[in-house]
Amino acid sequence: MKNHRVKTLKTKTPKPISSPLSEIPPAADYTVTVDCSEDFHSLCKWVIPGFRKIKSRSLYSRYFQVSGYDFRFFMYPKGDSLSVPGHISLYLQVNDPCSSNCDCYACYKIVIVNVVDETKSLSKESVYRFSKNRKSIGWCEFAVSNTVLDANSGFLKDGVLTISGEIRVLDEKMEFSSDRSEGMSYALNGKVTWSIRNYGLLRQMVKTQKIISSAFRVWEAYLGVNLSKSMVNGAENLSLFLEIKDIEKNPVIDRSCWCLFRISVLSQKPGVSHVSREYYGRFGGGGDTSLGWTEFMKISDFFDEGYVVDDNVLISVSFNAIQESSFSFRIEGVSSGKCKGMINCGYLGGKSKYGLVKRCDDYTGKIIWKIENFSRLKDILKKKKMKGLCVKSRRFWIGNMEVRILVYPRGQSQKPIHLSTFLEVLDPGNSSGDWSSFIVYQLAVMNGKMIEKSVVKQSAERCSNATKNHGWSEFMTLTSLFDQDSGFIGHETAVFTAEVHILKETFMTTESSDNACSVTWKMENFLSFKEIMLSQRILSRFFEVGGCKLQIGIYQSSANICAYVGSDPLIDNFWVNYRITIVNQNDPAKSLCKESSLCTKAYFNADLQLMKVSDMLDTDAGFVVHETVTLVCEILDCCPWFEFFEPETGNMEAESSDCQFLSAVCQMDINNEECKKTFSEVSGVLGSTPYEALQSVIHLLFKSASQCQCIPRAVNVVRARLELLGAEISLDLLDLLGTTMNSQHEIAEAMLREIDCVFALDEKCILLDVTPCPLSKEMPYLDSGTRHAANSSHREDESRSHVHHYFSDIFILIDMLSIPSLTIEASGAFERGVAHGYIDNQVVALVLEKHAERFSANSTAREKNAESLFSEEFFTSVLALAETLSLSINSRVHNFVQMFYVTLFEVFSGESYHTRMLRGLVDLATSPVDNSLEMNLDVLIFLVHREHGFARPVLKMVGDAAKHDNTDHSAIRHRLCCLEEKIIHIGEEKRAELSNISSEKATLLERLTETEAALLHYKSEMELERDRFTCEKTEVCAHIQDIETQLEQLCSKHKDHVAKHSMEKRDYQDHLHHVETQLSHLKSLKHQELKKLLKEKEVLAERLRHAEANLEVSDRKLKKHASKVVIQEEEQQTQLDEIWQLKQKVEQIEIVKQDKEEEVAHYRACTYDLEAKLNDCQKHIQFLENAHREEMEQHAPLYGVGLESLSMESLENLLRIHEDGIKNIHALQHQLRNRSGHLVSSENPLQLRQFATYSTISYC
Repeated sequence: MKNHRVKTLKTKTPKPISSPLSEIPPAADYTVTVDCSEDFHSLCKWVIPGFRKIKSRSLYSRYFQVSGYDFRFFMYPKGDSLSVPGHISLYLQVNDPCSSNCDCYACYKIVIVNVVDETKSLSKESVYRFSKNRKSIGWCEFAVSNTVLDANSGFLKDGVLTISGEIRVLDEKMEFSSDRSEGMSYALNGKVTWSIRNYGLLRQMVKTQKIISSAFRVWEAYLGVNLSKSMVNGAENLSLFLEIKDIEKNPVIDRSCWCLFRISVLSQKPGVSHVSREYYGRFGGGGDTSLGWTEFMKISDFFDEGYVVDDNVLISVSFNAIQESSFSFRIEGVSSGKCKGMINCGYLGGKSKYGLVKRCDDYTGKIIWKIENFSRLKDILKKKKMKGLCVKSRRFWIGNMEVRILVYPRGQSQKPIHLSTFLEVLDPGNSSGDWSSFIVYQLAVMNGKMIEKSVVKQSAERCSNATKNHGWSEFMTLTSLFDQDSGFIGHETAVFTAEVHILKETFMTTESSDNACSVTWKMENFLSFKEIMLSQRILSRFFEVGGCKLQIGIYQSSANICAYVGSDPLIDNFWVNYRITIVNQNDPAKSLCKESSLCTKAYFNADLQLMKVSDMLDTDAGFVVHETVTLVCEILDCCPWFEFFEPETGNMEAESSDCQFLSAVCQMDINNEECKKTFSEVSGVLGSTPYEALQSVIHLLFKSASQCQCIPRAVNVVRARLELLGAEISLDLLDLLGTTMNSQHEIAEAMLREIDCVFALDEKCILLDVTPCPLSKEMPYLDSGTRHAANSSHREDESRSHVHHYFSDIFILIDMLSIPSLTIEASGAFERGVAHGYIDNQVVALVLEKHAERFSANSTAREKNAESLFSEEFFTSVLALAETLSLSINSRVHNFVQMFYVTLFEVFSGESYHTRMLRGLVDLATSPVDNSLEMNLDVLIFLVHREHGFARPVLKMVGDAAKHDNTDHSAIRHRLCCLEEKIIHIGEEKRAELSNISSEKATLLERLTETEAALLHYKSEMELERDRFTCEKTEVCAHIQDIETQLEQLCSKHKDHVAKHSMEKRDYQDHLHHVETQLSHLKSLKHQELKKLLKEKEVLAERLRHAEANLEVSDRKLKKHASKVVIQEEEQQTQLDEIWQLKQKVEQIEIVKQDKEEEVAHYRACTYDLEAKLNDCQKHIQFLENAHREEMEQHAPLYGVGLESLSMESLENLLRIHEDGIKNIHALQHQLRNRSGHLVSSENPLQLRQFATYSTISYC
């Protein structure tokens, strides 16, 4: 079975060259003989004489019955349209004479018999579920023609080909119960019981094949049960699956459903429990085609424990499906940057309720998914106590990716508190799995009452085969979702949306050496991400150079396009020197390039400001062509970063033994079993750890927390200990924190969340002493003495500790500004800290001094900057933080920014730094953003007031900005004039096109009028033909009446003949029996002819439906062509001719169909007449039998029958008659002796008759 090609005829039998009925030879040549026939098993043989001389393309056998179904073979001696030339195609077809459904499951084997050596016979076997639309199955390449026709092969004997078949039919019954009401064609909740009554007949086939049940509808999909056998680890198991079935002839929709189902194998022995399993998933629509269990139960238990009794098997399936509808839209206007909201939407090739989900070339789209019984689904899951269950939508094409929404109705945590929502992105076109795509997505749960209260979250991620699901495990609380007054669940319906923007990109890597390479990154829909880059960074895919994994990032800062190279945080420390070039596609010589370097662990990197956004988007500049931007990143050098440490001074023996022990433990590998214990011990001693060993203890705490997934608790403990130190933190400890935040992303995110939660509280919490005390509430692991001492010091120096309380938090936030993925979140947390009074300029100045000391200590490995100890990357991140704070509308932040800039001018004393800060303030002050304009003007005035030397450069920068704006204004005015002229020209062209369209429309209307007149003419001809058929029918009825009159006359003659000649009754009865035999034979022939006519009627109906489908397709094509103006007139005429021809064919088919129906009615009438005449004959025969019986009763006493009922007088008369008769007999015997024998023999019969007649009369 592994090496043959099996073809399923899904729609119909391959169409022969001519009609199959006209090619069938005489019945004797194609009759199928059934050698062995049982209820559900049959062995048959088809003999084809003269096989070499057959020239017809197809051959059909006669029908033969198996279990009430009519089967037949049909063959293509020269192969059908799907086979390779030189092969014989052989198929098996089924038909149900009582129904058009033909739903049965059969196991079949077809053999081309080798009459010389049966071991060389060609045989193939398989199983198949026949249905209404799939009535045929077989092989398009069953055998090679030359092999069968070869005289020496043994397949033909005297030109006769023999084909044998063995067919087994499954005896089954399906019971379906559901909650659907009248008029509904689908069910959402129900139960199906599948009963198999002859499982033993197909038991051997289950070893290699599978048994499939009939289909039942769940929501919009048709599902069936799949039963098979599998081998797992050498053990035989019963496999049960629920799979989606395609039962439609021409499917117009991609049917799909999500359901929670339970499959059970029912026990038929008392005391044995059923075997049941539950699962869930989506069938079709981009999901799985089958779901179930390979190891449902062991085969031995299945047969021995009472689940198979007398070859009976019971399998039940209960299901709960969701009622859903989904749509997808294209978001228009994104090329101009308007990608927010759903104001302008177009159809994306999605579906409304259900339909095919087509692939679309648009890389932006929105999906709307409605679940109409969401509350009921939640109740079912709650009743079954199911957690972590995921409901997946059908998949949609956006760009070259498949996208769908994942919803966890009860969340992903052990206690159902939050709703989890994710977006799944897949690239089905990449079979290798090495794909990557950058997306910006937005997930939302819509509020039906007030759309502005919908819960919306947005993020940007790079997806790959390893990270294809992105979203939020705590999207919103379940209490707010299912609150009746919230508006999220309206009429039991929940609406989920996903807005997706996919970067259309091309990424090519060219390696020049082991430590250098060149990367070309082409973004073909760059303008769609212009507005997105203000809040999100676009990241390229990772590429590897010398063992270091790098990626390119690009974003918009203020009015500039910035780019940088980032690294994978899990790699070792590398130093990378790179150059980024933005390519000028019109003139490559005008491309802009800048160089920088990167230290991966310490993030010693400065983002490159490539150019202004306005200069880049200029159409004449050549940097953006057809929305495409190309970046080239050249890795000039890449090598490992070697760190050199000076030997420590001091007495090593003076350190405590505890410090030595902790330092040694930090270098050890802790297994997973001991990590939790280690974490508990280390967190308990952190509060009392000496200052010298604090660095080792924190390092060990973070290490153990990463392994046992206790990072939030570790961050909580470390923050509490650092808050006690305030500003007295050593540089080594600060280096440890910075290295940890940069290398371990999870710890950095947890630290940022913890700091953000504290800074999100209002300042009143501090004054009311409700701020979470880092020792008493967030640090339960410290001992009571340490916590009491800390609380006492906190109450005594409240004002001083408030200033330095959050020193470590501010230091970590400023350090996180250098991490690209956390820059935005860290800036937001810093702004909230300033707004709520946690951060002031005094603490920030101390933090910057610590950074200066840290950079000064770490600058021994490279040349110090002549102007400042700070790195370029650190200055850029701090300046970006100041610019972000200047956009805030909070008054406290405004006051902080003024003094913050003063602090920056004092700390960064270099002239280049001053120029860059002033340039940024001037750019923000001259930007169109209203809130930043006033704020930055205030800062400039404040700085100029404090330092008069800043007035000249500020005024010069303002003048340059004004000149640049005037130049842009004149260019825009010129462009506007050009656009107005172009619009006028386009309007004239459109008016000319409209006039042409009007003239073509008039021409089409005239042709339509002519077509309607032709149709009316054909209708009149059809009415005349109908009248002619009515007259012929009347004549036929009159002829039938004449025949009936003649038949009545013949019957009367027969009655007279029977009355005169009663002795011929037996001959008449024999003749009547012969007539009955002829009538039964005639009736069987008529029944066969009627059955054949019904089959021909089905064939004609099938052809008619096919013609109607073709007519509908032609109508749709006609409408489509009428809507297009650019189609030539000759093509329109061709389409109209085709439609006319199709209508003629349809009319001819209808006429033929009416003729066949009239013939069928005529045969039925003749059958009814013959049956009526047969009833009359039977009544007449009954009358004759009654008369004969009465006559026998009258003459019975003469023969000694019935004497008990006679009276004494009658017996005496009878005795006298017999005595007289005996005397007469003796007298006649005496006479016979004396006379000649000839005379006596001629007279004796007459005398005897006269005597008998006389005796009878006397007796009566």
